[in-house]
Amino acid sequence: MNEIILGTRIRQRRREMGTSQSDLAKKIGISASYLNLIEWNKRRIAGTLLKKIAGALELPMESLDDIAERRLLSTLSEVAHLGLLEGSGIEESRTGELIGRFPGWAKAIAVLARSERDAQNAVQSLSDRLSNDPSLREEVHRMLTRVSVIRSVSEILVDYPDIPTERRDRFNQIIHEEIGVLSNVGEALAAYLDKSEHAEHILTPTDEVESLLDAYDNHFEPIERATRNLNVEADDPHPVSRRNKARALALGELGSVVDDIIKSHPAIETASARERAHRALTDYAAGAILMPMNAFAAKAIELRYDVEALAEVFSVDIDVVCRRLTALPSGQDIPKIGYFRANAAGTTVEAFGVDGLDIPKYSSACPLWVLYRAQQSPEAFIRQRALFPWGARFIFVARARNTGTTGFGKPRHYLTDMIAMSETDAAHTIYAPDQSSPVEEVGPSCRLCPRRTCAHRAEDLLSD
Repeated sequence: MNEIILGTRIRQRRREMGTSQSDLAKKIGISASYLNLIEWNKRRIAGTLLKKIAGALELPMESLDDIAERRLLSTLSEVAHLGLLEGSGIEESRTGELIGRFPGWAKAIAVLARSERDAQNAVQSLSDRLSNDPSLREEVHRMLTRVSVIRSVSEILVDYPDIPTERRDRFNQIIHEEIGVLSNVGEALAAYLDKSEHAEHILTPTDEVESLLDAYDNHFEPIERATRNLNVEADDPHPVSRRNKARALALGELGSVVDDIIKSHPAIETASARERAHRALTDYAAGAILMPMNAFAAKAIELRYDVEALAEVFSVDIDVVCRRLTALPSGQDIPKIGYFRANAAGTTVEAFGVDGLDIPKYSSACPLWVLYRAQQSPEAFIRQRALFPWGARFIFVARARNTGTTGFGKPRHYLTDMIAMSETDAAHTIYAPDQSSPVEEVGPSCRLCPRRTCAHRAEDLLSD
């Protein structure tokens, strides 16, 4: 279709200049019949001839070979496959001609399509948050609990005016403390509602923390520097023990570093977000202590990012390795790896995404993801080659693990850890698929997936 844009644009420009085919052909040294084939997209052109045509039409070369137009072509091709437009009779084969003849209209259609998609995503995000956001539920519950405490204590003070002074002072102190907590809860709820109209869409404490992680691309160099001279005893082989020691060391030695990072980020405004950010960065610091970045990155390259092998080398749990992989600094031939964790209910409880892979934050993603299938085969790594409706391909590698105490007669509760990377990045890892590996069609979630005939669809498209 790129050639269709090119030929159509040449024909359109020639007509705008009032030049005949024969005159333009003579000027650039080709026959009029050959130029006619070019203009009607029957011949491909490049190199010297393309430069001659551009000069004769008084156009810069980039206007005839523009990457922006190729992106526009890709966008309009995606628009043509939207479920909402199914049955509209869109002439997809003539998309390039539309761009070449009417570039303004083509751009307008793309803008409208993006606007409609953004509106859908905003509605879905708000709906998911209001219906499923654990942060919102938690804050409302905390508010009601504090209100109940304040009411109970104040009723005692009113109903029993002869309470001894010492006890009355204690009750007043309780009210004072609970009002302070209630104030923080109110602050978080106010931020949730006030920010719903902001372009940044940072609505909850969870979103505030995600904004912090995104700003640093989940690689915190101040923490990396501060942990280089810290280590946990290498003779302790037990992953849980080593993890607890590393976290205690991080809390004791890196408190000021973590606080400075949180204070310097403007999106962290509420008390709840500060608490969550502190926990997240303390866990990050513990991982940096257990697996110093230089040693970890070198070993990851050597082992081709094998999660199991890295966990054994550094004597840590699988999820600690997964999180550390998301913190690898960007560089040539270094894969960008995302991490997701889901519970048995199918809710994603932790996520570090990668470009082009968006999922609902507060509800389940596509049930076809191996993230959910892994719990059918606990403790085994399962690879999935996933194809999304817009053509993006990702490699998912998931493993379900038992969490909590174990023993005869005790129920097993599983969490699933999953790393994700583009198929291109996966080529640098042990998880690279060969051509015989099956490709599975998946989606982001039912409300966003245009695959209407999917047997596992649970909800209609949001636009319906």
